[in-house]
Amino acid sequence: MKAEYITNWKELQSYIPLLLEKEIAHNIIIGAIVSNQDHPEKEPHLAVVFSREDEPVMLLLQNIDAQALLAVFTNLTDLELQECANLLAKEKTDLPGIMGELPYTEWLSMQYAQLVHKNRVVSISQRIYQLKQVVPPQSTPGKLRLGQAEEKELFIKWGLQFAQDANVSLTEEESEERVSRFLSERRLYVWEDHGEPVSMAAASRPSKTNINISFVYTPANQRKKGYASACVAEVSARLLEEGYQTLSLYTDLSNPTSNHIYQEIGFEHLLDSKLFHFT
Repeated sequence: MKAEYITNWKELQSYIPLLLEKEIAHNIIIGAIVSNQDHPEKEPHLAVVFSREDEPVMLLLQNIDAQALLAVFTNLTDLELQECANLLAKEKTDLPGIMGELPYTEWLSMQYAQLVHKNRVVSISQRIYQLKQVVPPQSTPGKLRLGQAEEKELFIKWGLQFAQDANVSLTEEESEERVSRFLSERRLYVWEDHGEPVSMAAASRPSKTNINISFVYTPANQRKKGYASACVAEVSARLLEEGYQTLSLYTDLSNPTSNHIYQEIGFEHLLDSKLFHFT
């Protein structure tokens, strides 16, 4: 096993075909590479490709301060993951965290933490779903529409509340950047009842045949009325009509309510993921 460190986003584009073989599992990494393809002057925080007999088997990519993302291209044994952890620990002892598919992330993060003499904590446990066909929910008052620029401040506020509920780090500046991008791309949707926005959802990280549903939020005083289910179901139906073959969605496993409502409208469990931080 050998490790190759990559210092520019352009070179990472050559790994997109491999990433697309598990398009939903690697949705976040694909999105990171694609979003940086027009910025050749920028460098990823960290990008390491692990190879077995010159065949790439795993990519570790850190594009933000908080953690690195793990993509595994083929089945790896515990011994091979141990070897990868050894190679990584020799060059990088201050990795903040790793997020990715189980069981690979669990094993690699455990071995790395031992090698660099740090504690490993689980920050979030996620379930990743895919949808191919919408199961319409029960009739819910209201209708779906695109979010409007004049509602930007409301969406920024909702974004911060979404992050708080999901135990995700998001600053006001980051929420504003995300909302502005969704609005400009016409990918921020609102469920409206009697003229009042009551729920939102966004479509993000489009890849070859898949697009991700994210930023799903309903204010506390509007919950348990079916708004989120109706909003996500209608957004999903529209995206499938646009030609996407599958939709993906990430949930926090500690929130049984959201996991249940997504399954009711057709989302099926594909895999699980965890984020580990090192302290």
